[in-house]
Amino acid sequence: MASSKKLTTYRKNQFEGPRRRRPKVRALNREIRRRIASEHQLVQDIVRDAETRAALLAGHERTVSPLRVWTNFDHSSCDLTSLSPTDLPQWRDVGEYLKLHLLAQLGIWTGGYAFTVKIRPDLEAKWKREGIAPMDRIKRNIAERLAAEGLSDLEYCYVVETRSKSGKSRSQLHLHGVFIAEDVRVATKFKVVMERALALHPKGRAAAGVKPKAGPAINIQPLYEKIDGSRYGRGRWAGYAAKNVHKPDTRFTRRFFMSRAATRLVREFWALILEEPLPQVDL
Repeated sequence: MASSKKLTTYRKNQFEGPRRRRPKVRALNREIRRRIASEHQLVQDIVRDAETRAALLAGHERTVSPLRVWTNFDHSSCDLTSLSPTDLPQWRDVGEYLKLHLLAQLGIWTGGYAFTVKIRPDLEAKWKREGIAPMDRIKRNIAERLAAEGLSDLEYCYVVETRSKSGKSRSQLHLHGVFIAEDVRVATKFKVVMERALALHPKGRAAAGVKPKAGPAINIQPLYEKIDGSRYGRGRWAGYAAKNVHKPDTRFTRRFFMSRAATRLVREFWALILEEPLPQVDL
């Protein structure tokens, strides 16, 4: 179902049926870009307000989270922060871009990792020959390997990237994503999962079609914040991961995936920010 909450770009030929019932694709894609821009600004304000409250809490014995956006716990922040309850959407109106950022912020504050995984060229070529949708196979391969490592409940998400860093040219298929893990052993297992699922050929780089001077197939680093003046702002990694989702690619109708465990965690996190009761339903 078409939705402006998705991190994707729609094309007219994705939709069938009477023309009057098809979505207006140009308008829908404009709304996606507008929503991304709006949610990006919301992230900037949420994190900036949290930083302000954290500074006010420094040196005081307080248990109130600086992320609770409208509880002015000592009335000292109301002139210094930006957000009020009406500025935040309900969960049903939260888009995938904001969900990606929320998981990344959780990773920064509680322990998590950023990852990039280059998909083997021979896999990409095989999927093309066999008419297999790359997104479906990527999700399946990862899920099967996570289950084999006992990590089926891992909180993770990723964006499928098909463009170069500048966005001006096509690139090898690769993933940019986030996963939550306080234990470094989980991070090691995750690396093994991605090696076996997508990145490394059992017979080596040449068999995978990887050029001799190509860089590493996988890069995993602890998440951290970096304010460097770039357009990505706060939540820099999440913004970078989603930088090219507005670039069309006929191979994909979806470009973003978030595990059920991650969706549940992000929903609970959003309830905490809104100071609402934690959701009781299983997503």
